[in-house]
Amino acid sequence: MALNFPEKFDINEWFILAALICSLLVFVLVPNRFQKPITPLIVLISISFPSILDHSLAVNPHNLYNLNDRKDYEIFDLIFYLVYPAFGYLYVYILDILQWKRLKLVAYLLIWTLFSVVFEITLTKIHVFVLTGWKHVYSLPVYIVVLTITYYFFIFIMNYQAKTTHQEQ
Repeated sequence: MALNFPEKFDINEWFILAALICSLLVFVLVPNRFQKPITPLIVLISISFPSILDHSLAVNPHNLYNLNDRKDYEIFDLIFYLVYPAFGYLYVYILDILQWKRLKLVAYLLIWTLFSVVFEITLTKIHVFVLTGWKHVYSLPVYIVVLTITYYFFIFIMNYQAKTTHQEQ
């Protein structure tokens, strides 16, 4: 697969570069809260979901949206995937600090869902996403499912890590 360069370098590319810098700063400035294997797993799942969804929904026969200015794959599409891990990491980082259960946990999930949709709308306005059939309302259940799976994945790996650490002692 060839990685094309943007046809023109405009606001969406600048935004992606700024978002990438902010994402890197999250990993540099936010104190490490998790044991070594946890963070790479959160990074991996945070890249996997958008990648799978983009390669399912943004291609034929669906082609519900395009990334950036081109209909084909460009280098800034790939760079943009490096922005997602900071969101996933902050989601579980704050979740781990708050330790909310039940209704507060549901509220937390809904707040992140709304934040994600607002962020998506912003990305659409600056042409990081170019909608060709997708509606932002479709994103609500997608984010709820993705954030819920991320939550349970995080709980699973934290419990597994605790169990493994306990067995080693």
